[in-house]
Amino acid sequence: MNIKNLTLSEKIGQMLCFAFHGTSYNEQLKLLIEELNIGNIIYFGRNIVDLKQTKDLNKTIRAKAKYPLFIGLDQEGGMVRRISKEITYLPGAMSLAAAGGNVYEITNRVALDLKSLGFNINYAPVADINNNPNNPVINSRSYGDEPKTVSKSVIKAYRAMQDAFLLPTIKHFPGHGDTSVDSHIGLPVVDKDLDALKKLELIPFVDAINSGVDGIMVSHILYSKLDEIYPSSLSRNILTKLLKEELGFKGLITTDSLTMGAIWDKFSIEEIVEKGVDAGNDILVFCGPATIKMQKEIVSTFHKLVSEGKISMMRIDESVQKIISLKAKYNKSNNKSYPLDDLSEELVAKSITKVSDNSLLPIKKEDKVLIISPELKLETLTKPSGEYFTLGDFLEYEEIMINEKNNKRELIDKIKHKYDKIIMATYNVSKGDYQQQIFKLLDKEKVINIALRSPYDINVLASKTYICTYDYSPESLRALSRKLFSNDFVGKLPIKLQGGKNESN
Repeated sequence: MNIKNLTLSEKIGQMLCFAFHGTSYNEQLKLLIEELNIGNIIYFGRNIVDLKQTKDLNKTIRAKAKYPLFIGLDQEGGMVRRISKEITYLPGAMSLAAAGGNVYEITNRVALDLKSLGFNINYAPVADINNNPNNPVINSRSYGDEPKTVSKSVIKAYRAMQDAFLLPTIKHFPGHGDTSVDSHIGLPVVDKDLDALKKLELIPFVDAINSGVDGIMVSHILYSKLDEIYPSSLSRNILTKLLKEELGFKGLITTDSLTMGAIWDKFSIEEIVEKGVDAGNDILVFCGPATIKMQKEIVSTFHKLVSEGKISMMRIDESVQKIISLKAKYNKSNNKSYPLDDLSEELVAKSITKVSDNSLLPIKKEDKVLIISPELKLETLTKPSGEYFTLGDFLEYEEIMINEKNNKRELIDKIKHKYDKIIMATYNVSKGDYQQQIFKLLDKEKVINIALRSPYDINVLASKTYICTYDYSPESLRALSRKLFSNDFVGKLPIKLQGGKNESN
């Protein structure tokens, strides 16, 4: 494909990525692919029925497109994944770090699975260093809180994808680890200067750039000492001057979804498109409501800005040439495969971490045990589900579900003196929340606290017996249920905690 043969509409389409509704080639996809010339499509869980449907739809989309496409999804692993069945299970980043190995091998298997379904870009892996225990959005999606440890895992993960001809986009440049606001709903502000970032947040990105990564995703964070007005995804100072010129990155730069609250609630579509392109992004990603009306407006706004001279053809051509080149590279097939085995299950089992034990483990058959679980309806971190699973699905004990509405004293009176041990599962505990309130009323000598996602729950609860699973998934709960009886925990904490130390061998 020669860039000289592309019309302006086709060039603009190469720089836009849209989500869609439905599970078949419908009117929306026809509009995006055949009329608006959109060159990049992103899937969500709503678009996936099973593997055959996904593979067939990708094949149809490609057949209808005039030029090669990037078709992608967020398949980070753990609780951030769009395909959750019939595919190799990839543990989350912190789970893999706790398990202590095989990052390349398991990631490569997943990449090959995705490639076989017709995907050629994955919005992963996470290169953020989770150096803020109160981070609500990164947390166990990170490989840890030590820069070089994170770097090593990120490099293994991105190479595993590139070797399968699946384009990785390490994220969220220049770092989302030291934030206490979720950019899906608000604008995080970080006041660190460049020297401070170079000593921590930037290290995994710099190491990945220097070792040959082909893609980077940019965050929506206001780094006030680098740009007082625009968040990183709209900042020329951060993308062109820092990422491209100072750090020398020549690969694909894609935004996180520009419909996230940090951007969509604060800037107009015209500002988003103009500043997004001017900043140095190659592909502007728009997910959110994904309405046809919104998508048409974004495309027409892009055309308007070009006609008014606010976006130059030189700037467009720079990105389009890069996109075309990388599509040629990542549209190659890969026939490599692995024999089916239990690697995923082995890694999940290795990751479960016993931080402390007040002589409550292992659970014995004769113990009278109660499970207390928070009422969560999460299939994945970003996809609420009408159905949910709990630890009680994997252990044959009585289970009580708790939420904000529980009469806490009544609950405690009900269970007093009846049980030898109480397993309390927690999920992202915050000071003063209902989980902490109930935990305070329990006999701490009897409580086995299971942190279902955030390993930092102990910083709030000060549990005496504490176990981390890092991912709230059926795979993790199944492994945990066995470990509670065998007591053969081998996972190692990839982060530092205030409330305990790792007791694993």
